Amino acid sequence: MLSARHTLLPRSARIALARDTRLGGGNLWRTALEHSRAPDAPLLVSDPPLVVGDGSRQREFGIAALDALADAWACHYLDRGVRPRDRVAIYIEDSFEDHVHLAALARIGAIAVLVNGRMPPELALGLMECADPVGLYTDPAHLELLAGRHRELPGLRWTHTRADAAGLGNPEPPDKARYRHGDNDPIFLCHSSGTTGRPKLVTWTHRQSVAGTRFRLATQPEPDDSLLLCAAPLSHGAAIAITFFALAAGLPVVASADRSAAGLSRAAAAHRPTTIFAFNHTLAELAVSDPDPADFTSVTDWVNVGDSAHEAHVRSLVRMGGRTAAGNAVSGSVFNDILGSSELGWAALRRSTAPDTPSSPRHLGRPGSAMKVAVLREDGTHADVGEVGMLGVRGESVTTGYWNDSDTYHRSFLGGWFLSGDLVRRTAENHYFHVDRVVDTIHTTGSPGHSVLMEEVILLALPEAADCAVVAGGDRGASVPVAVVRLRGGHADPAGLLDRANTALAAAGQPDLAALELAADDADLPVGATGKVLKRHLREKYRDLPGHLAAAARGSVAAVREPNRPPRREESTTHRTTPDATATPAGVRAIAAAVLETEPERITPDAAFHAQLEMDSLQKTEFVARVERAFEVRFAAEEAARLDCLADVLAALRRHGVGSDPRTDDGVGTDPRADDGGSR
Repeated sequence: MLSARHTLLPRSARIALARDTRLGGGNLWRTALEHSRAPDAPLLVSDPPLVVGDGSRQREFGIAALDALADAWACHYLDRGVRPRDRVAIYIEDSFEDHVHLAALARIGAIAVLVNGRMPPELALGLMECADPVGLYTDPAHLELLAGRHRELPGLRWTHTRADAAGLGNPEPPDKARYRHGDNDPIFLCHSSGTTGRPKLVTWTHRQSVAGTRFRLATQPEPDDSLLLCAAPLSHGAAIAITFFALAAGLPVVASADRSAAGLSRAAAAHRPTTIFAFNHTLAELAVSDPDPADFTSVTDWVNVGDSAHEAHVRSLVRMGGRTAAGNAVSGSVFNDILGSSELGWAALRRSTAPDTPSSPRHLGRPGSAMKVAVLREDGTHADVGEVGMLGVRGESVTTGYWNDSDTYHRSFLGGWFLSGDLVRRTAENHYFHVDRVVDTIHTTGSPGHSVLMEEVILLALPEAADCAVVAGGDRGASVPVAVVRLRGGHADPAGLLDRANTALAAAGQPDLAALELAADDADLPVGATGKVLKRHLREKYRDLPGHLAAAARGSVAAVREPNRPPRREESTTHRTTPDATATPAGVRAIAAAVLETEPERITPDAAFHAQLEMDSLQKTEFVARVERAFEVRFAAEEAARLDCLADVLAALRRHGVGSDPRTDDGVGTDPRADDGGSR
């Protein structure tokens, strides 16, 4: 049974380990064993179980048992002729077994090339060709996928599976075979997601790979009831970094290969973790799957890595679990959104959201002390406060290179800053907000469309949407935004969704969608090996938007009349006489107060949303969407953009036949938040 009370290092021991000059990615398991307070106490649960020396399967391990298993595999690789600097490709169904082979190869100076098991064989072979491995360790299913094409790799001398390692035994490699790493020695290669183009092999070195581990050991102790559930792809650098830390600190960890919403629920119910660490795709799927809160009562923290999470999904998850605040037990958990990547090695920016945290979509937080962060213009100068620019990062955990691709690596730097590929803006208080990925920006004939920001707006405006992606489509030589929307369930009219989405986008200062298509199956929102949406595939799909619209299934897609021109809409003159749809100043004020997380009395009729109430564009989007849902109206895009105070909203509602004369209103009305569709 996992228990941090047996294994978690006390503060003095953590600091001693952080200062141990021998500590590095090449010897982390052995160094963690030397510093462990209980080497045989259970520290890891592997799901699925691992094959051990006698051929049996084992699920639970202490750090001593893990180290012995790595020794046995190291001897196996020595017998295969593997020597220092040789690369060995690992292409299996992702599990903690990836980590075992990494540790085994590192202790003899070889370099593991970890290929995500969900990577299509064509891309996997491309990564292997770049690494030029001497050997390939795989499983029967992936060997079948390769269909013999791996034999064309020029340097490959052997291929084996678990069956070839029967009777592994538990020997120790001779002392002379144990490699003594220098700080800059490479220990493993992982790869980028490939969502924006060809996946790249990212080099992790002995000291760089534990920079985050050293930082957290010295600065962030965990409570003695902590348990980590890692549901991120286990071949990915983020999962390796967090498990490096967990094993070093003695933090019990469950490494789960099942990253589905159902799998996450089962693991949480079985192991009762305090922290769940996963990629955005997994957490978003969980958020819209109607999970049973009873499965997550132990959770105090969610940690999201990869793409930053959408506010609608975050709010759903933090309602579950519980935590201690100011010494008191309170309901609800904390969502920690981390901006990182295979190249950054550790978190560059972090934001924490609790149930009572004010809404702030696309907020990435502030830089941590382990990283330096900047917003850069194309000429390398620093952008002004509020100006959108490229995110640059500096820190010890940043990768030292792309394997066999120094050109791409050096082109990723600007003025000494590593460019993450993200577009961000910074406030005067040093808070960072995510705008888009550089390659995903939609360069329309008017102002640019930022796809990530547009997705956030759409999810806030359309509560029936479980997920969406916005990409550039082509229409007669012009780039136009196109959205693909996956519904939570049931059916919806795409034309109605398109109209509501464009109203919200106009209020947020983003261009209109030219088309909105409903996703019929997973193929309509394709994801890569790490669960990120493959936008390059969608861009190709919509490259000829008029042609696609002509061939699309009836009722699955809606488009404006002329996708390459801004649409013109007539304001609705529909009048409503429903007695309950009365827009009193008090009722509309209550919606604005809820969105701004402020007292209703602060919102006077003429107080400007932006200038006086500091309502940002996404908060205005949510406010307009709530008003529309509460009073069953649809504002035209131009009309929504002109709403700048409470008086404007009341006047617009009266034009739609909804509302009372504010001069006769007594200031007391039904709070429409009861009918806001549960958007928060």
